[in-house]
Amino acid sequence: MAVAPPTPSSSTLVSATEAALVTLAPPPESASQLIKDTCLAHPDKVLTTAFARSVFKLAKDATGTTTIGVAFPPAPASTDASTELDLLALGVSALHAYAQVNWTGPTLPLDPLALFGDEERDGAGWNETQLNDSAIDNLAYCGEPAYHLAKKSTFLLLALQIFGLVPSPFATDAGVRTVGGNDWTLESIKVWRLRAGIMWIKVLDEPVPLPPTIPADAVELRNRLPSDSPIRPHLSLSLSILATILSRTSPHSSAQKEASNLAREAAKEVGLEWSLTGRMGKRTKWQIDEKTQLVVLARDRSEQKPKEEKKEGDGYKVPEVFALNDDTLLESTAFTEQATPSTSEDTSLESLDPSDQPTVSAFSQSVLLSLSIATLPHPTSLLHLHADVLSTSQVSAFVARVLADPKNWSVTSMALLLRCRGEAGRSRTVERGVLQMQALVDQLKDGSPTEVSAISSAVKEEDMAEARDRLECFHALNIPPAWEMERELATRYLSLGISKSALEIFERLEMWEEVAKCWVSLERPEKGVAVIKDLLSGGRAESDLVMDGRKGGNVFRGGEKREAKLWCTLGELENDPKHYEKAWEVSKGTSSRAQRSLGAVYWKTNDWDKATIALRLALKINPLFPRTWFVLGCCEMRVQNWAGAQEAFGRCVGLEEEDAESWSNLASCHLRRGEIEGDVDEEEDEEKIEEGVDSTGVVGATSAKEKEDKDGDEAAVERLPFSRKRAAYHCLRQAIKYSYESWRMWFNYMVVAVDVGELSEACRALGRIVEMRATKDGESAIDLEVLERLVDAVTRDQGGDEEDEQGKPYIDPNVGKGLAPRVEDLITKTIVPRISNSPRVFLAHARLLFWSADYAGALDAHLKAYRVGVATDATVEHDKQKFKDAAERVEEVVGMLENLGPKDGKDGKEVAPDWKYQARSLVRTFLGRTKESFEDEPEFEKLKELVAELR
Repeated sequence: MAVAPPTPSSSTLVSATEAALVTLAPPPESASQLIKDTCLAHPDKVLTTAFARSVFKLAKDATGTTTIGVAFPPAPASTDASTELDLLALGVSALHAYAQVNWTGPTLPLDPLALFGDEERDGAGWNETQLNDSAIDNLAYCGEPAYHLAKKSTFLLLALQIFGLVPSPFATDAGVRTVGGNDWTLESIKVWRLRAGIMWIKVLDEPVPLPPTIPADAVELRNRLPSDSPIRPHLSLSLSILATILSRTSPHSSAQKEASNLAREAAKEVGLEWSLTGRMGKRTKWQIDEKTQLVVLARDRSEQKPKEEKKEGDGYKVPEVFALNDDTLLESTAFTEQATPSTSEDTSLESLDPSDQPTVSAFSQSVLLSLSIATLPHPTSLLHLHADVLSTSQVSAFVARVLADPKNWSVTSMALLLRCRGEAGRSRTVERGVLQMQALVDQLKDGSPTEVSAISSAVKEEDMAEARDRLECFHALNIPPAWEMERELATRYLSLGISKSALEIFERLEMWEEVAKCWVSLERPEKGVAVIKDLLSGGRAESDLVMDGRKGGNVFRGGEKREAKLWCTLGELENDPKHYEKAWEVSKGTSSRAQRSLGAVYWKTNDWDKATIALRLALKINPLFPRTWFVLGCCEMRVQNWAGAQEAFGRCVGLEEEDAESWSNLASCHLRRGEIEGDVDEEEDEEKIEEGVDSTGVVGATSAKEKEDKDGDEAAVERLPFSRKRAAYHCLRQAIKYSYESWRMWFNYMVVAVDVGELSEACRALGRIVEMRATKDGESAIDLEVLERLVDAVTRDQGGDEEDEQGKPYIDPNVGKGLAPRVEDLITKTIVPRISNSPRVFLAHARLLFWSADYAGALDAHLKAYRVGVATDATVEHDKQKFKDAAERVEEVVGMLENLGPKDGKDGKEVAPDWKYQARSLVRTFLGRTKESFEDEPEFEKLKELVAELR
């Protein structure tokens, strides 16, 4: 998308030249030639200028260690920012050169050695491989190595040093003001630090969080930019992509929701109107009846031109789009024509024809692709998109909207990649998906460490888009690097049973862990073990082009972090924890995976202390593993370190908000800490606790709390601080949200809700438990103590007149009139239709009805309680204690008949005119049943006297 230079409203923060660099738009005429070449994506011209060679430095010490860095020029006068702008352009060109080589293509015939002066380059016999190896070693971050076959990594390292993400070994002494590094005055540097950071973590084996100042500075700049700034939507999408990457280990995480919100904001900022809706149409060739089909309607306010009639790809160079060529499925959905054509006055999205929508800009198409993932109904791993039919249908609708109007090479590539992922699960589309994936891999000639595949021919040179067109929307798309594309292709082959081809790709990519997994899938794990051992012993040579000279003797010289990864893989294959210890040793204490694996081993052997130490070491290096936080929390609970467990589960739900078990365990931590520590710490934020946010800064947490003895209920209420219980209550509320079918979660929630006085929620929880357990467990599904406490809360309320802030009568939903309808529905609509043989349920109902002055209903409930209790209990005829209890119950029922029978009901009539007859019949029946066994008992004689009184 060609973006116009920014309006003057944004010039106070970001100059027109800076905006042009961000959007790759034509810069102002006053800009330097270096900046103009950068905006045209000519890194070969920018990076070989005299200015660039004065900045880029190269050295080798006495030990042969290569040092690559940037020597920042002195700071210019405050009125002259040309040096700083030129240095920014230099960093942008280096970053885009790396992206062109490893992401977008086309081939970049620029040798990184050409960036340095002749004396530095020729002084010690440099070659590109040595330079690349040194750069890759320096790109390792937080214990995660960079992919060792990435090409021309010198470009990325230099860009990171210019932007200040990596310190330069050639920086001037501290206290000397320079341009670049951490001394930038340009606001747009925050954009480039974010973009460079995203590219950096994409080349690592596992995503790790960037320094918090980078996203924080970007958010701060975004908030300060005016709404009409062209940079703002670019920032929003970059932040959305970062959140998506960090949610990779857990698609349920809160980062995914943040990504969704940012993508929606980007759509607003760029003026994109969109709607995911349904229209009638046909999907197959032989379909007779039209069905509702998902469709994305979109209109870009910045693109007012009507869609021109032209052939696909005319005017725009885009990748080859493979046709489906199926005998049943249509190439695209055939939507029904509208019965009443829309008029020019009708400007709503619903008026658009799905088959002939207006054109949208390339950047707006990037926003649509981000929205396709960010707005999924269920969090889904991108590599397994096909596993969820609903998610696949939604993404397909967005992709179809983009492919119907191709405008940009990278945007179309990303759309095709998403389509390939969605088509992997259908037999009619899986072939097209694999072939299209192969074509996408082949188009990135220079981005892949392998040659072009023979399965799909390379893109012809005349059909290839220029580098600027490919890079224009690159930072707005979550495109994987070339080797990840090939890994995904091999994974597709493996899922189709084409194991040999998958194995060949993994071997070419030197992804030895995947090679070992392939051998395991082929039921030959010993081959995988042999591969790893050969690598570690030096018996197997890696790529001659890339790994030349990095092995010698029996010492693995592929990098300490890569060697540690191989030891971990060997440990998994041989199930030997000694290999994990070796991995930790060779990594010099930087392998998070080694400690995670050791922690898992100690957990299985019940060595909680060692497991805790190992897991904390792992999470200190890379904290983006929610399952590791969960196991750590469990270990802390085992050793009764409730504060440590609370921290662990708090971090766990922060990464994976929909983890109900972690919420439950976090609630347990709150309760246990309350029992042991007494009141809440002074540092605890009372308001946050009320909102369900604990001191870790995470909303809620829960643990399965065992129900306490009834006799100790009041004592527990006195011991537990109310604020701790309130936090536990909010945690459990989150738990039931994400584990709605777990009656144990509901039981814990019910108990804590009663403790904190949230009786309306306790009522809801009891009803849910009965619904889930009644069929299997019968009366035991009802917590009768909780039910009776709910009735007590209704009947004991004094009903004082209270008013809210507006002066209106306030009804507390947890007592009296506010709670009564809920308890009434619980008994009559939930419990009794499922469980009708519990006397205590009917007695509780009788008390509730008596409180509401429904005397007829109360008397009927008492009689039902008698019928399902005494009247059907055969043990009263031979068990003396049961007989005595039953006799007492008979007297109570007779008393209720005597008291309530003569009263007037709600209809104004007497409740039971024949109450004496009913009472006599009830007593006589009971006496007849028990006469043979208990005629001589005083209770029997007392009942006989009662019969005489009722005559």
